[in-house]
Amino acid sequence: MSDSTYQPKMYEKQGGDELVVASGGKITVEAGGIIDASAGTTILGPGTVTLPRIDATGIKCLAAAGKNGAGAVTLTGAAIGDRLVAVFGAPTGGGALEAKLPGTDFEAVVTVADQIKQVSASNLSSRTYVFILIPAAA
Repeated sequence: MSDSTYQPKMYEKQGGDELVVASGGKITVEAGGIIDASAGTTILGPGTVTLPRIDATGIKCLAAAGKNGAGAVTLTGAAIGDRLVAVFGAPTGGGALEAKLPGTDFEAVVTVADQIKQVSASNLSSRTYVFILIPAAA
């Protein structure tokens, strides 16, 4: 005898070309399992944003000291068009890690090869910063 109280939160639509996950349902991927989106499939939920795929080998992690006031900071390896996605700094003598804002403290896109512009007029010279950049081509 079937259970009339059973209400699945996941089901396959007739025709078999769509899997529906209803409110309260979820998909669990167990150890060793994968979701393969290599064909360019986009996995989205309500209010999500689609971002281009980035090859992890293309991400640049470069370091340089800040400066006292706005201006160019030497950042060897930065290329014109590289996009700054994160900046973290720590005092040279140790201490708390500090996050800076791309576009507010440093330019969001590199405009001169091997440099990044410090936009902030603050004295950032007491810290060494790690700049996480995504190449323009990514």
